[in-house]
Amino acid sequence: MSNDFDTSGAFEIPRGKHPAVTGIRDVITFKLHTLETIGDRSASGWSEALFGVSLTAWRVLAVVRSQQPVRAGDVADILLMDKSQLSRAIKQLTAKHLVVDTTDPRDGRAVALKLTSIGLDLYDRAMAHVLDRNEKVLEPLSLAEVASFDMMLDKLIAHARATLAAGFPTAKK
Repeated sequence: MSNDFDTSGAFEIPRGKHPAVTGIRDVITFKLHTLETIGDRSASGWSEALFGVSLTAWRVLAVVRSQQPVRAGDVADILLMDKSQLSRAIKQLTAKHLVVDTTDPRDGRAVALKLTSIGLDLYDRAMAHVLDRNEKVLEPLSLAEVASFDMMLDKLIAHARATLAAGFPTAKK
């Protein structure tokens, strides 16, 4: 059976800054997605097995730790998470006595999240594990490459957030 479609070189013309693309695997955002998916699959296993919380709950806990006291809406914005998913994670964390509701110091009528001492202990242990795992991910890169990659990621994330906030342009007709 022959292939009736010749797709060789179909997308090899560079488009702006993007390197030549011969298929989806060459698209930079697809490569980032692949790296993230591999990390998520690995992290889902250790977050539950070692620390008894889902990966989503771990990320919420980590954001609360870095921003506390913090409103749930701000956590959702940072994680780009819908409110129902965030609500489930917060319920899991409060049921395990890792996070508590507290009065928002900026607005006494509002509620903010804060880690308990148990939550802080879990954060410290889990973050040590996260950093060890990140060392393994970064192993093939030099220190200069890691610094450059980190800077590039910060730039791309800031740009993507700004683009998202402004609304993506519609496709050309």
